Amino acid sequence: MHGDPAAAGPRGGEEGSRRSGGGAGGRGCSSRHDLRVAPRLDPSDVPRYGWRTFMPRHISRYVQTTAGGERTRHFTARQPPGILKLDSGDPYFPTPRHIREAAQDALDAGLTRYAPGQGDPEFLAAVCETVEREAGAHYSPDDVVATNGATSAIYAVFTAFLDPGDEVIVLDPTFSLYALVARQLGAVPVAVPHGGDYHIDVEAVRAAVTPRTRLIMVNNPNNPTGVVYRRDELQALANLCAERDLLLVADEAYEKILQPGCVHVPLLSLHEYRDRLILIHTFSKTYAMTGWRLGYVVAPSDLAGLLFGVHRAIAGPITTFVQRAGAAALRGSQDCVAEMRDEYGRRGGLMHRLALDVPGLRPVEPQGGFYLYCRYDLALSASEVRQRLWDAGVAVRSGTEFGAAGKGHLRFSYSVDEPTIEKGMAIMAEVFRHLSRTLALLLPLVLLAGCGGEEAPKKPAVSANLCVYLPNGMTLGPYDTQKECATARENMPRGECKPCQK
Repeated sequence: MHGDPAAAGPRGGEEGSRRSGGGAGGRGCSSRHDLRVAPRLDPSDVPRYGWRTFMPRHISRYVQTTAGGERTRHFTARQPPGILKLDSGDPYFPTPRHIREAAQDALDAGLTRYAPGQGDPEFLAAVCETVEREAGAHYSPDDVVATNGATSAIYAVFTAFLDPGDEVIVLDPTFSLYALVARQLGAVPVAVPHGGDYHIDVEAVRAAVTPRTRLIMVNNPNNPTGVVYRRDELQALANLCAERDLLLVADEAYEKILQPGCVHVPLLSLHEYRDRLILIHTFSKTYAMTGWRLGYVVAPSDLAGLLFGVHRAIAGPITTFVQRAGAAALRGSQDCVAEMRDEYGRRGGLMHRLALDVPGLRPVEPQGGFYLYCRYDLALSASEVRQRLWDAGVAVRSGTEFGAAGKGHLRFSYSVDEPTIEKGMAIMAEVFRHLSRTLALLLPLVLLAGCGGEEAPKKPAVSANLCVYLPNGMTLGPYDTQKECATARENMPRGECKPCQK
């Protein structure tokens, strides 16, 4: 802003009329994302609030549709000290020593400049060796792009292949970032529920394909269900992609974290569909490297360079010494992976046994990853149950964060230590017993209220349709209840819950 801020308050005359929609020919700012006029402030308020807080803002409508959802609210909530974190996707283990030492060696060698091309040659070669060893597929370093974990890889793939209005099929429930990224790009995530066994309903996926569908996104093993997909399921999806000219993208973040007896099928092992397959991978889970921010994409030769161009615009080159650590992880001893996998197996088994003793909780037997997905029988929404547990000192994730099919489900993490699991599950059992007793007492009253006389006219269940309005002009929501709106507002300074404007 140029000139005196106090003199440049709400504009008068022709400029003010044109921007505010005033005058007979004016056009009102009816769209929530077209908020362009700053409020008039007393100059004495400037030191208190700062002018930047109240400057006019134009917020992308795509961004507004993804602001304030369950995922955002969970990550921005202030966790009280001592809360038991059964919500975490962060491995409890330290990064293995040989990986840390490789990073230190690279630092000592001065590898602190920009990484060349699509990644450090040593890293790209190590990825190719791993893919050939585990999937039996030969790729060259030109087919690999180093990424900032899986997150920037997902963003690069979706940006490269989805125009506004295009569709990406995601399985429901699944990792919530897929739908979030698609919406931020103006694309449409089409959620297809799993079958009753939480495996892929291939015919339902087939029915969801339209002329605007561009790719199918799978997370294998699945987060949050912990299910590991079979080869026949993946083969059927690949067949469908060949029939309808689609890409099949797999995020295999948890491929090495498997329960005893479970087998992971690498997407790239479907050799006959090579030209349609894209693999997204991260070092965060397998090697306990969440803070290192390292991953990669493997794609057909004609697409990898395209993805590199997109990714470089998003995140730039990935730190060279981190890539050397990744190469050491892939090429070094995998004993550390086996040890962590065995420990996750014990912790998953412990949590599953404890969950079976919780009244009204029905856990899915874990197969891969470090999550326990549970159906519950309480007549409360998943976000309400999550909040009750939070209030009791246990953090978990609502099933509906991962899609509409997560209704009536919760996700717990066993990436934490055993004492945390035991304490958290004990509190959870007590909360569920209390809720079961309370709801059981209320049920007869509800039934009696409907007996003996004319039926009272039912009040329609209408959403409160509330939004959080921020001083900078941004709007979050809408929210169905006052409580949901208040929860979103907690982390938004000077936000105000009000009825949404059309």
